[in-house]
Amino acid sequence: MSARRTGPAPRALWAGAAALTLSFLFGSSGALAAAPPANTIIGNQASATYLDPNGASQLATSNLVQTTVQQVGSFNLDTYTTVTTNVVNTKTGAAGTTVYAPHVLTNTGNGTDTFTLSVAAPASPNGFTKVEVFADANADGVPDSTAALCTVTLGAVCNVPAQTVAGNNGTFPFVVAYSIPSTASSGTFTSPVAATITATAGTPALYAAGNTQAADVDNVNLTDKAAFNATKSLSVPAVNWVNNGAKPWPAASVNGPRSVAGCVADVASAGAPATGCVYTTYTLKFNNTGAAAGKFVMTDTLPSGFTYVPGSAVWSNIPGIALTDASGDDQSGIDFSATGNSLAFVVASLPQNVTQTVSFVVMVNNTAAIGTSTTTNTAKYNPVTAPDDTSSTNTNNPSSPTNPASYNVVGTFGIILGSADVSASPVDSKDTGAGNPNTTVADTTTVATAGAGTTVKFTQTVFNIGNAADIVNLAVPAIGTPSNTFPAGTTFKFFAADGLTPLIDNNGDGIPDTGPVPANGSVKFVLAATLPASAAPGAGGSTIVIGTSAGDSTKTESTRDTLSAVTGVLVDLTNTTGGSNDSLKGDIGTGPSVDPTTTNTTPAGTGTIFTLFIKNNDSVANVYSLAASQTNSFPGSLPAGWTVKFVDAGATCAGAARTTISVPNGAPLPTQVDACVTPPATQTPVTGQRIYFQVRSTITTSTGVVAMDTKLDAVNVITANTYGATLTPNNSGQVAPGGSVVYAHTVTITGAQSCGTKYRVTASLPSADQTAGWTTALYVDNNGNGQIDAGDTLVSDPNGEVIPAVPPTGAALDSGKTQKLLVKVFAPGGATAGAIDTAKVTVTFPDVPACGSPSATDITTVITGQMRLVKTQALDVNCDGAEVPSSSAPLVAKPGECIVYRVVATNEGVAPVTNMSINDAVPAYTSFTGATQPPAPTQCTSTGVSGTALAYSSTATTVACGSASNTVAPGGSATLLFSVKVNN
Repeated sequence: MSARRTGPAPRALWAGAAALTLSFLFGSSGALAAAPPANTIIGNQASATYLDPNGASQLATSNLVQTTVQQVGSFNLDTYTTVTTNVVNTKTGAAGTTVYAPHVLTNTGNGTDTFTLSVAAPASPNGFTKVEVFADANADGVPDSTAALCTVTLGAVCNVPAQTVAGNNGTFPFVVAYSIPSTASSGTFTSPVAATITATAGTPALYAAGNTQAADVDNVNLTDKAAFNATKSLSVPAVNWVNNGAKPWPAASVNGPRSVAGCVADVASAGAPATGCVYTTYTLKFNNTGAAAGKFVMTDTLPSGFTYVPGSAVWSNIPGIALTDASGDDQSGIDFSATGNSLAFVVASLPQNVTQTVSFVVMVNNTAAIGTSTTTNTAKYNPVTAPDDTSSTNTNNPSSPTNPASYNVVGTFGIILGSADVSASPVDSKDTGAGNPNTTVADTTTVATAGAGTTVKFTQTVFNIGNAADIVNLAVPAIGTPSNTFPAGTTFKFFAADGLTPLIDNNGDGIPDTGPVPANGSVKFVLAATLPASAAPGAGGSTIVIGTSAGDSTKTESTRDTLSAVTGVLVDLTNTTGGSNDSLKGDIGTGPSVDPTTTNTTPAGTGTIFTLFIKNNDSVANVYSLAASQTNSFPGSLPAGWTVKFVDAGATCAGAARTTISVPNGAPLPTQVDACVTPPATQTPVTGQRIYFQVRSTITTSTGVVAMDTKLDAVNVITANTYGATLTPNNSGQVAPGGSVVYAHTVTITGAQSCGTKYRVTASLPSADQTAGWTTALYVDNNGNGQIDAGDTLVSDPNGEVIPAVPPTGAALDSGKTQKLLVKVFAPGGATAGAIDTAKVTVTFPDVPACGSPSATDITTVITGQMRLVKTQALDVNCDGAEVPSSSAPLVAKPGECIVYRVVATNEGVAPVTNMSINDAVPAYTSFTGATQPPAPTQCTSTGVSGTALAYSSTATTVACGSASNTVAPGGSATLLFSVKVNN
């Protein structure tokens, strides 16, 4: 019976992975449905899950593809997007007065742009003596100051300098002032006099043809009777509120939260709001700029985001006294009535040049939409004297609008982090204080044990308890702080709920985050803690995960992750058989030590031997890979020109190179291997150059983890040799049976003297490999691109002799010169999986033997069952699903355009794999909605796949191509094709 891994039985990977992969990013298909801001980068990776020939679950990831969102322009002027002659304001004034007409320009594009404004109107005597434009930042319908943005007389066009307006519904409110001549009469000022307001975009290239201008019209009438103007604003009047000012007016905020459920719209509640209840004050201001008194009528129907507070209205003529909401004469001069959210009043006689106000309070409903869509409206009034029969119950439908007045409902943000097993109620995971998770299982995730050098994963939940979609940034405190007691050197990374897909930065602040979380929704994510190989057995560690709301950075929450214990070291790498030498400066057990254990001295260009001993403490034998680096980072690099060659115990630097070593378990003495460290001949004297050695298990340990240990030694370099050369680097690669792989090498003359005008290069293979059919071919890489092409020279001389072209400056092999070589290794068709071939490449110099015989090794491993994923993308401007991706290059897309993705998974090994599934997800700021998918027969296709047919499946946020039971033959492949639309 063949040996099998212990553990849970393999499960149907494809459906679960498809449902989990990145689905947490969105919560619902409507999250963050607005157009992404310009220059937002949309990116994601696909993954494939499968069982390898040994039955082990494997994950392969594709390359990352990215698309940058292009800025697109759109705007409106008073809701108009084109040049129109529609009248938006009708104003009436007496001779010699100035009337004000409010306007709003809204940038509905996804990026900032500049806009110019112009007002064209006729001059006196048939028009105006002066036209001016003023900024109106608070949008109350009156100028912010006396500083005009433009002023013209005699009929000239009033041109406002370019104004910068933010995208995504940024606004620029402004007011146009029209001065009626003091000599105006019905004979010289023919009503209405029209003025055209035009807005022009500053960057035409961002806009569709014909959509760079919008225009509308103001009409101004002359009267010798009453002439009324009115504005609406969120402002507190200059008079007392009800009960003669016993209570102050509620603050007139122009933006803020909405109320919580259960708030009451009455005067008592508005005067002393309960926690979470929100009220604001509106003021309707009106005046008479005409030549006589007149009857003024006004109506206001509040939008659904508000509830009128009954009994809260006050007229400026009778301050401190509430108007009754019933119709009829109220306070001798005003007829006011309020029914629900419908308000109306009539001032019986508004004298000439008099300004009055009616103010009232509203409650911001708990159902008010975020933004201004349910909290913006205009009141209506009659600009001239109302008919005699006008009353608050018979208003005769006044039609002139005030300026729009908006309360911007801002989202309230709140988050709670807890464990994966938390109940449906997030309160179970709420911290007992800032950064102090509670001690319940709902706020603590515990893993019993993990081995040094392994990765332990903690799954947790983040709740959005706010009323707006949010993104939650994730962070872990620094090791060594009270909040993080993990072993020094532990690294942390955040993943999606599947524990496989890395979290990215969705909001561009440089911090990994959860992606959009809908209001009152929750998502899961995984913290992966990779322990250092040097972690000592014993106590584990604990850390908190801190979540910060992107909507409100003051809102933070945390949850705790605890590793109870670190298991003992499975392999120990030392310089002595007994594991101690001057206490090895801390080298016993997992390493590396703080200081070098052994320091050797050697001349530049001459190798020095470090003796290493490997003790296998596991219950099974193992094969360990051998590696070296100048830092405690693997795979790492050596100092420029340095080489490290591992050789058999007792061999010199001329010994055969090896990259792995077999070590039995339970042996009384460790296994020895030597490392030859060679500095370049050009190396200047140096003291204590650090060299780290590492062993890593290549066979699964008894605990199912990778066993590894790292140690630190050092080299002192003294004066260099006169002659010398190097051949770098050592390479390793993979090949399928019958295939080939190409390795690049560089010959560098490192000595002070020339090595002549020619060299010899050979590639030798172990005799057993030659007998098995392994072969090599050598090339001079003439163009230095690292690949064999038509311009490269095959080394055909039996002795491998090469005479390079001599440059004009002298001999080709002078000090510092380099030669590029390529070695092509061919594997026999019958090679077995896991077979390893070592090709030793050697260069000699027949003219100057003193330059030495530098060599390098190319290690080739035969692989089976290897899945490779390649993801490509294409821009589908028309969203018709007809594009077929062929490139992974970055794209630029506009909101409303589509991106087609193609993911190809290929079995590049020589053995079949099973239960393969391709999994992908809808990137942030995109959706399936509106994207025409490729034809159904092309969405999930395959070749060389048997068993249960692969099938396409998708949710609102994920997509997959796979099945519960399939077999992918060597060379077989599957292709997933789908399309998303950039939100607009």
